[in-house]
Amino acid sequence: TIDPADAKDFDDALSFRKLQNGNYEIGVHIADVSHYVRKGTALDETAYRRGTSIYIADRVIPMLPKQLSNGICSLNPNEDRLAFSCIMDIAASGEIISYRFVKSVIRSRVKGVYSEVNRILDGTADDEIMKKYAEVADELPLMKALAELLITNRKNRGAPDIDSVESKIICDDNGVCTDITERTRGFAERMIEEFMLCANGCAAKMAMDKGFPFVYRIHDSPEKEKLLKLAETLVNIGIDPKGISEKSTAADISDILERTKDDPKAPVIANLVLRSMMKAKYSEECRGHYGLVLKEYSHFTSPIRRYADLSIHRILTDAVSGMPADKLGRKYTKFAHDSAYRASITELTAVAAERDCEKFYMAEYMKDHIGEEFDGYISGVTGNGFFVSLENTVEGRVDSFTLPVGVYELSNDVALLETLSGKTYTIGDKVRVKCVAADVAGGLIDFELTEHYDDKENKQD
Repeated sequence: TIDPADAKDFDDALSFRKLQNGNYEIGVHIADVSHYVRKGTALDETAYRRGTSIYIADRVIPMLPKQLSNGICSLNPNEDRLAFSCIMDIAASGEIISYRFVKSVIRSRVKGVYSEVNRILDGTADDEIMKKYAEVADELPLMKALAELLITNRKNRGAPDIDSVESKIICDDNGVCTDITERTRGFAERMIEEFMLCANGCAAKMAMDKGFPFVYRIHDSPEKEKLLKLAETLVNIGIDPKGISEKSTAADISDILERTKDDPKAPVIANLVLRSMMKAKYSEECRGHYGLVLKEYSHFTSPIRRYADLSIHRILTDAVSGMPADKLGRKYTKFAHDSAYRASITELTAVAAERDCEKFYMAEYMKDHIGEEFDGYISGVTGNGFFVSLENTVEGRVDSFTLPVGVYELSNDVALLETLSGKTYTIGDKVRVKCVAADVAGGLIDFELTEHYDDKENKQD
């Protein structure tokens, strides 16, 4: 298993070997939650109602009781555990040659940690780390090589690599926020992500090929109006929107992200791209995944924390046991529809709750930093002010009444314009602000502008 250092449950593990013909055999082993959570039980009804676990700072509101998620379903090291495994034969080119799903019993040899695996992969691991990973040390470089192939293949098919900024909330033993930083990802995180993507894709492909009901993860193409708005907004912040039109493909989106990855406005551009996209959701219909550029995709790898995955496990259990497609259809057609709908609704609720709580924690943290100054950039504008994102990912608002006296109005949805002087405050501009207020209950932070940097002349206005 390879997880964050503070992980409470371990629901996925990997096995890996290189075959004599040069191919790779990789096993993605997922905790067999469906063995313990049977349809129609109180456990199942509660999981269906919650739909997903909710992650708030250093704690989790689990979909399932901790006795399951942190106990019998957790793939702890040196303990036999029931799993649902996707065994894939992957060519040296990164193409999946074949796959199979099997019920299994696994025994994890190492409880891996992302930060430690990253040190092994970049050659900075000390003797203590190397000793811990001695049993799998030979496989890790091979896994890295395969993951690099998969990442290259994903880029080649035009899948955008959107590097969105996430916050890491650090709390003390009393649950009080003591620090906020940007959450960083090393190659180990990307490596595991690629292998999970493979297993998720195989699950969806099996359902499509066999023709039985399923819960797919779908991501529709962006609306034409949003793509045109994206192109217009890019022009207004000084970025060439080449390739962005009402007919833009995922490859066009990928191209502009690649072209601007070193631009100071890269975080803003990534956010604009995300806002132009449709939201991914669950469906009993296989409509493809725009962002991953895949014809079929699903969520198979986290049944401990997502009911959609648990639903898939339940269907696949009968499928791999030999139940014919027509019987699967009678048994699971309504179940797949209801599960997909419920999972989509509860996901939106969970995301909203997590974002709201993140704002509360940020306000709690900034309450102890009132009067201090910070560097950041303008991340959004309204007719009454603009928002500033700090280097530690905290976001607050500068109200126009705190700016120099003037008449302010929104310009092209990307700038706050002072109409008399022509002075503008544009998305992406670098600024320095002072924290003047923090309302923890409302999750609101107020800044005052102290400096506005002119990128062209690199001086204070």
